[in-house]
Amino acid sequence: MARLTSWRLMAATLGLAGLGAFVSAALAEQSPPLGSGAHFRAIKIDLSEAAQYGGAPAANWAAAALPSALEEAFSGRVEPGDRSAPTLIVRIDRILLGPSGNGGGASSVSPDQARDYIEGAGVVVGANGQTLGVYPLLDAVYNYTGGANYEVGSGPRRVGVLARSFAEFLPGKMGL
Repeated sequence: MARLTSWRLMAATLGLAGLGAFVSAALAEQSPPLGSGAHFRAIKIDLSEAAQYGGAPAANWAAAALPSALEEAFSGRVEPGDRSAPTLIVRIDRILLGPSGNGGGASSVSPDQARDYIEGAGVVVGANGQTLGVYPLLDAVYNYTGGANYEVGSGPRRVGVLARSFAEFLPGKMGL
């Protein structure tokens, strides 16, 4: 019994250390706000880091959910005909699905552990290819928002919730 408890303590400590690295990477870069009149020629999605870090399934699920979520979040801000407007690249670096739990503390998984995380940035690239701004974002969502964790197929729903949340918070992070 003591062995199991020490293993859980070690796992929790490693989890917190990993989360600390996750947060510090998200806070590394920050550009000034864009302002309310900013618009983009196009929005592109880069999931290459997420596929490498979290595996192809999560990146594929995010690829399915992000386009419509970004279209809604940046509605009225995309002007494809404006060749002088910058391009917004939405880069997703990591997707982390936390351990199953209901977030209420009734299970062996604490509410702090029952969260899913998505980390990335909005990168604004000028018409000349120069990076004009980087807006990092780390978002956490209780993992039961995508449906009951024990249900088959909850992974795509959980990543879909993360992708929509990321898309909803990104304009504010960019100062739009």
